Amino acid sequence: MNLKLEIKKVSDGEVTTQVWPNWDWGGPYWWDTGNAYCDCNRELFFFRAKGVEKIEDELECDHGRYLVRCSDNDTGEVLYKEFE
Repeated sequence: MNLKLEIKKVSDGEVTTQVWPNWDWGGPYWWDTGNAYCDCNRELFFFRAKGVEKIEDELECDHGRYLVRCSDNDTGEVLYKEFE
């Protein structure tokens, strides 16, 4: 599937969007419990969508600063969402 990933920065409401081609969607686990649950990874994805490579030493582990919405880019089906 072509995964459409939208990440919202809570502090200012900015949303970035990117498509991850050929993504093997195995369910929401990675986003709600796994490695992509942590803000350090979400922040990395957020800045990469803007074309900015963030230095990993500058990332903060936490939760709640970034929210995600995942959908099938081809069908529009929402697979996982933390914001409208």
